[in-house]
Amino acid sequence: MFTPGIPLESLPHSACPLQLPTKRTHRNRSLALSSVCIDQSLRSRRGCLTGPYACRSVFRRPQAQNAFAGPAGPGVSAAAAVAEAPTSAETSAPEVLSTVRFEGGMTVKVGRSDTSWMLDLHLESDSPTLLHWAINDWKLPGKPSWPANTTQVDDKAVQTRFDNHQIRIEFDDEHCPSRVVFVLKQTEPEKWLNNGGCDFAVMLRPPGVDDVMSKVLTAESEYTHWGLVPRFMLANETLDAADAAGAAGMAFMLVWMRLSTQKQLPWYKGSNFQSKDVAHIQKTLAQRMGDKVRSGSGPWARFFARLCLAGLPRGGGDGDAIRMGILHIMRENGIREGHRPGIEDKFLEQWHQKLHTNTTPEDITICEAYLHFLHCGDIGEMYRVLWENGRISREMLASMDKPITNDPYHLPQLIGPFKHFLWILKTCHSGADMDVALEMAKGYLDGDLTWNLYDLLSHRNEWWVPGKLVELRGRLEHYWRSEGAQRDILMLDIALDSYFRTCIERTDRSSLQGDDIVEMVTLVLKNAIIASENEDLVQCWRLWERLRSEQRWTPEWGLRALAAAQRTELALASFADTIHGLVQPVAARFQKVCCLNPAFTANFGEEIVRGQPLFVLSWLLQAVGPMLRSTAGVGNWLVTSQAEASGKLVLQPSLADIQGQKFDAPTIILANQVGGMEDIPENVRAVLTSSPTDVLSHVAIRARAQDVLLASCFAPEELQQMEALQGRHVSLSIDALGSVSATECEAAADSAGPAGSRAASSTNIHIPAPKATKEWVLAESGFAEGLCGGKSRNLATLRSKAPVGVDVPTSIVLPFGTFERVLATSENKQAASDLKSILSGLGKSGSNGSSSMSLLGKARQLVTTRLTAPSELKTALTAAAESASLAGKGSLDWPSAWSAICQVWASKWNDRAWLGRQAAGLAEDDLFMACLLQQVVAAEYAFVVHTANPLTGKRGEVFGEVVLGMGEALVGNFPGRALSFIVPEESSEPKILSLPAKRDGLFAVAASLIARSDSNGEDLEGFAGAGLYDSIPLLPLEARSLDYADEPLIWDSSTQQRILAAIAKAAREVEAAFGGSPQDIEGVYANGKLTIVQSRPQVL
Repeated sequence: MFTPGIPLESLPHSACPLQLPTKRTHRNRSLALSSVCIDQSLRSRRGCLTGPYACRSVFRRPQAQNAFAGPAGPGVSAAAAVAEAPTSAETSAPEVLSTVRFEGGMTVKVGRSDTSWMLDLHLESDSPTLLHWAINDWKLPGKPSWPANTTQVDDKAVQTRFDNHQIRIEFDDEHCPSRVVFVLKQTEPEKWLNNGGCDFAVMLRPPGVDDVMSKVLTAESEYTHWGLVPRFMLANETLDAADAAGAAGMAFMLVWMRLSTQKQLPWYKGSNFQSKDVAHIQKTLAQRMGDKVRSGSGPWARFFARLCLAGLPRGGGDGDAIRMGILHIMRENGIREGHRPGIEDKFLEQWHQKLHTNTTPEDITICEAYLHFLHCGDIGEMYRVLWENGRISREMLASMDKPITNDPYHLPQLIGPFKHFLWILKTCHSGADMDVALEMAKGYLDGDLTWNLYDLLSHRNEWWVPGKLVELRGRLEHYWRSEGAQRDILMLDIALDSYFRTCIERTDRSSLQGDDIVEMVTLVLKNAIIASENEDLVQCWRLWERLRSEQRWTPEWGLRALAAAQRTELALASFADTIHGLVQPVAARFQKVCCLNPAFTANFGEEIVRGQPLFVLSWLLQAVGPMLRSTAGVGNWLVTSQAEASGKLVLQPSLADIQGQKFDAPTIILANQVGGMEDIPENVRAVLTSSPTDVLSHVAIRARAQDVLLASCFAPEELQQMEALQGRHVSLSIDALGSVSATECEAAADSAGPAGSRAASSTNIHIPAPKATKEWVLAESGFAEGLCGGKSRNLATLRSKAPVGVDVPTSIVLPFGTFERVLATSENKQAASDLKSILSGLGKSGSNGSSSMSLLGKARQLVTTRLTAPSELKTALTAAAESASLAGKGSLDWPSAWSAICQVWASKWNDRAWLGRQAAGLAEDDLFMACLLQQVVAAEYAFVVHTANPLTGKRGEVFGEVVLGMGEALVGNFPGRALSFIVPEESSEPKILSLPAKRDGLFAVAASLIARSDSNGEDLEGFAGAGLYDSIPLLPLEARSLDYADEPLIWDSSTQQRILAAIAKAAREVEAAFGGSPQDIEGVYANGKLTIVQSRPQVL
């Protein structure tokens, strides 16, 4: 079929139309090698595996994000590599999205104009060269994209001659492919050049992760000729596409490579390769993965690339010496080989056959175990080392494509030769091994760093090693982040990082004092941020560094350290949840498609998380927590709603999971997560959780209104003791220190208690009816009872009675009935009819079940997307906004305003509001929604204050909570504590109870308006309606992770006292303005001034 004497690898694509082996059997090794490397149709191995164009890309990070998020070719992401545009004969200058330079002198740039995509290739070589290219998976490109000097060579590819070293390929938007694939053909003499054994591939439109995944899963589940090396070749081909898909794509790559490393995917399935080819493809993949660590498409993509590299063999070395090395040992020591006479050792003969055709990283373990046997002479010891070092059993050896079924002879004279052979194996197959990596990387490092690294390895068990490791990793960072850095430097850093964790974990925990743990937490964070691009962790490290410099173990320091510990726990939880959320679904898909053992993949994501060096923070923070709470004078519990409670103890993942549920008997919920916006289901007497819950969050206010015990526990061991009582009836009690305890009791004891929470439908609650008005919009002077809610009316009252130095934002309101009037217009006739039909179905569905949630979602979607504003409403609202100075002349952003108004109206049917009304027995037709529009004040701090202590009911004792940024983070109970304080009656000096530890804050990025809900169903006697409905800023608020290292609210006592005292003083004056009635007040602090944005009667 092929011309004798011509290597298959040198044939062009058109002469080598081979598919990657699936159901067929390729017995010829060269044929198999040429058939396993380009996506699903890995056909055309043109050029030697050591060609000069193996990808060695260099990159520059972008100064700003652009619209193109895919990589431009091997080893680069278009979002992460931006360079200047090439000189071109064209007069247009497209935006350059990415640049890749390949070894051998070829540069590829991807650009884009308004209507087209461009690929500019520049070749430095003077040799006459053709570009042999196609699109996507070797599909023939359309003729409009062919440059000059292009000819079609077959039904899959074309060839274009380089003109003055350059070629430009251009596609219009409609016909732009996902990628361009190509190889080079030198014509004098003829030689095919490729990308390290694979085709060049330049990404244009980034593919989805499903495109990448389906290609790989097909190969892993269907191909009969498969194994470790074909897998690496396919990984090399799909790496750029995975990077283009971002974090999800590289998470997929991690799962794939990790399942391979752990031998859940086959290593030997009908494919054979010479050791020199194995060494080269491993080297190519490791180097390109290292490039992704430096220059992948985003921080998480780069992080997952690092985890991939940690499990890959380094490749390279003298691959041929593996095959020939054992042959020379056998011949030089009289071991029978083939037909040569000598000592017959079938183990060595079988191992030689494996090494000749399928060497893998397992050979390092085999060699280590064999050397151990040569030293001790105990064959049982050999199999013990095989299992402990590499999880290799007798059965696994026998099941390899080249099986090893015999035990070796004890030939101690082979110890010396096999020690050297082990080093040869390690130079090819070892991964992030400290000793091997340092030996391979030392030539790229300065002498002092090299000496220090060797000194560290020679004293690796000394007490001072962890600190020195972090110091040397800091110095090493410059090298592995540099353009063109060798993979061995990065593998050395990964090995040092892993060993750092080993050093921390082997510490005698029982001997650690508080100061020791503080130092270790700081060191672990410092180590983590060397390779991390996680600003969250950087902020935590800075916070702990600040704590280290302060006088320790005072009550003030204890509060700060507690806040730092919680802030760090939240960062660690976010880090872990992100990893788990990205990798676990991929592992589940591999399990399903490839029929893997479900027991292995069930906790795959968790094991990836636990394998991170940063994970040691978990037990360090648990160990220091009790010490910090004792120092700060804080107990293990935070009770945010006090009540007597007894009932059946039920465990739940989250309170959100039981929204709308009704319990037949008194119940105590032990929930892992409480979000802050939930309702308390009927007959729930208590909610206990490990989630910190703000005292003034919506869920806490509802709990107090419904006489439900709500408490957070910070001691995992106490919650575990309670969990043991699951399914039993218990009685809860609160001691003088605020700790909650549970004791088992008889079920009959519950019956004498209250009938349920005050959300019960039997409660007689009256919703006042609205008044009719013909006005579309009301100015503050028109805010009146029956036309708008208490929120609007109280703001109007405050304007005339506001404390000196306190602002109140101007407002306008769309009164009760405006929504109904809009629905009644002719342009909304069909929308009104459809909404009526949805609500009719909702009334029939009852309060439980997915059907209700689905209908609620449809109602919200209809209101937010299908309503048309009457022209009269638009005119009236624009005029009112301009008159109130909420917008300049003609500057109101009407589309955003209308969208926000509709979202407020739609929130009548959000899940929690509807469930709350159902539980309280409120008639749907009785609820009307006004919409208040007011200026957004860009807050430095936001606060909520109750002028009577909400925990004790004591009047005159102000209780407040403060967060950085806007108040939505507080009332919505964003994870983490707020700053909380009390000001006792007859005092003006605040007492701080906790310091802020929330991970995230919300910030206004520009002047804007906010549309606030203001229904007639809030502030009702016996019904906690506050927070049930939505407020929508016209411009979305920006979420930021919070850096407390230099935050005055934590570190500056005078600033704390000044701001908190001013808040308390203003709160008391607001209470006085409303006749001494306790108030629930929301406000902000900005530019040295307080602004009250809302005040309502406090629910006691």
